[in-house]
Amino acid sequence: MKNIPMDLGGSGGYAQPSTRDTQILPVANATTPYWRTHLHWIDEYRSTEELPPECDVAIIGAGYSGVAMAYHLYERAKAGGYAPPSVVLLEARQVCSGATGRNGGHAKVKSTTLDRMAELHGADVAEEFAAFAHEQVYAVKHVVETEGIDCEFELRRSFDVFIDPQEAEEAKRRFKSSLKAGRNWTRYVDLVNEKHVEQVTSIKGAKVALSVPICSLWPYKLVTQLLARLVERSPINVQTNTPVTGVTEDKSGCSVIHTARGSIKARKVVFATNGYTAGLLDQYKDKIIPTKGTAVHISPRPDPVSPHLSHTYNINYTPGPGRVDYLNPRPDGGIVVGGGNWTYAQNRRLWDGNWDDSTLLPSVRPHFATLMQRHFKGWEDSGAEVDRIWTGIQGYTADERPHVGEVPGKEGRQWIMAGFNGGGMSMIFSCAEGLAKMVADGLTFEKTALPMMFKTTSSRL
Repeated sequence: MKNIPMDLGGSGGYAQPSTRDTQILPVANATTPYWRTHLHWIDEYRSTEELPPECDVAIIGAGYSGVAMAYHLYERAKAGGYAPPSVVLLEARQVCSGATGRNGGHAKVKSTTLDRMAELHGADVAEEFAAFAHEQVYAVKHVVETEGIDCEFELRRSFDVFIDPQEAEEAKRRFKSSLKAGRNWTRYVDLVNEKHVEQVTSIKGAKVALSVPICSLWPYKLVTQLLARLVERSPINVQTNTPVTGVTEDKSGCSVIHTARGSIKARKVVFATNGYTAGLLDQYKDKIIPTKGTAVHISPRPDPVSPHLSHTYNINYTPGPGRVDYLNPRPDGGIVVGGGNWTYAQNRRLWDGNWDDSTLLPSVRPHFATLMQRHFKGWEDSGAEVDRIWTGIQGYTADERPHVGEVPGKEGRQWIMAGFNGGGMSMIFSCAEGLAKMVADGLTFEKTALPMMFKTTSSRL
């Protein structure tokens, strides 16, 4: 089992459903994240009063993965000059109400992630992944500009900051080793040494930082506006508040998708269900594990702090390892920050295998309450306070890699894109593009240009 997550996001009571005796479905009355405070008209949209009886492609999940998948299917048809498939997009709750609407809002791969990937899978695999994630930043930029999406998109840098002296020295050593070995990803990464690191990052006690290229945005606005474009121009049928309770197959080999509102027959099915996947696909039990985390929004009072923090962060506290927060300053001066996992880590039942995002986690709010004043220069008298706190469910995988491709044993009929280990923003859009090639054109995984480490296989299960 993987260590507790570092990338998502509450305090208070909790519930602990078990992945072994309860169906894994999104719960009602989820906590409200900052990103979902300005709802789009498509939030609870249904294209038709009744479910259509059948479709070419059913996509389960209307988060970033499901909507990006529908978008790429339509774009491939348009580019190829053929009629787009009939698509039904099914969502248990509202559009973008799951992990995408609850994350940190930046697409980033940490330098420590690349180091760990190189250790586990080899330097070449880490290189392939780094290049894939780097290019996705510009793929998202392109779609935001092409589609005219207003989601506060920014090309930015992000700091991996190390406060513990030993961790700082180790981070510096690892980076210099990769630099000496000529790893391509080091071309985009900059080492900020101790002499200037506090001034450059604004973090008190910082010993070393690594600066990496990223993009940040308002995730809910990206997903809802992209889906609205599809509704306006394609035959997609959107059905919110329609949880899928099971998927079976008929004698012809078509999938039958069961909901409380009826069933739909689909020639092809895409599971864009992330942490909830094991509720529908038994073979992914204990392979994609729902994991509960916390994020908050912090506002300075009464005015924004100047100068504005223009970078995002992963802050590695002392003593480490495992004490990490991610932090994303917003254009209006507010801060989205998540983590604090070590405050409840010892009680695994609070987070491990837990998919209840309607309740908050204890012990986290005090950590965030004065975080900006404690750690950031110039924020001591900011009056910054937590004005919103929420939880979210991530999908962690047993081998720390996402599952993308044909569902083993269901080749040509069912596909999956799930288990992003808290880092989906840096992978999903381009994963959906590759998977669309498989679903629409019958390409093999190997011909999609997706990193081979993502491929879901029987051996991985």
